[in-house]
Amino acid sequence: MSNEPSPQQQTISLQAISQNFLGALQRQFDLLVYNLAAAAQVNAERYDAISRQLKLMPVPQLHQNFAQTQGYARNLLVRQTFNDLASMASACLNSCHLLCQLIKNQAALKIDEQAANKAVGEAQQAFEQAALNDKFERLEKDFSIMCGTEDAIIAIAVAFRVLMTRNGIVAADDVNEDGELVFEFKTVQNIPPAKEAGAQPEVRVVDLRRVFREGDQLELSNSELLGLSITVTAFFHDLFKAVDEYGARTLGVQPSPDTSVAGQN
Repeated sequence: MSNEPSPQQQTISLQAISQNFLGALQRQFDLLVYNLAAAAQVNAERYDAISRQLKLMPVPQLHQNFAQTQGYARNLLVRQTFNDLASMASACLNSCHLLCQLIKNQAALKIDEQAANKAVGEAQQAFEQAALNDKFERLEKDFSIMCGTEDAIIAIAVAFRVLMTRNGIVAADDVNEDGELVFEFKTVQNIPPAKEAGAQPEVRVVDLRRVFREGDQLELSNSELLGLSITVTAFFHDLFKAVDEYGARTLGVQPSPDTSVAGQN
């Protein structure tokens, strides 16, 4: 289910980066929807019929029944979702950091291209090897780039670690100073119209929160899993806007027109 973008574009630009990662995120969302829809349709009878189709199994005595396989498949889907989203967020940070490095070293590239490329490459290698939270700190320190959705992205990476190392049980190392592991979800709410004649209802993107504490089992609903993809969408837009503003400041040009936070159906 991995949808990490392939770094094959020849031109390094913010537009190319945004199209690459937003496209990959939509594919991840679509595939997650497909898997959730498929899981909702399968039943024990269908599962047993297909498992007996060849009248052979690799190791029949280890064959799991429908309930066992259903639980295993759900856990695998959740882990893959967190892994995909954390990987895409980290890869997007890497691409944006490289772009910022090239902008920062634009003058040096004109003077001594080889030396400047070496400096950019060394900085990029160190950035890519850094932990996710360190990537955010380096962007802020080196380019004054900050994202309001930083904590939400770090929580996704922490959740993947929880699922892989402790089977979903939250530990003391996973929570913040308030003793919480907090997930933020973007959703759309319809605000009732004002009483004035002809007033239309307002559509607003709002934040929802889900809090886990030490000892809790990390479980999310289908809508919450889908909501994480929208949260990463908001993160991408926050990051792209901040990078665009950094480029505008550094190069002395006007930033690009603002874009919407998330697509709506």
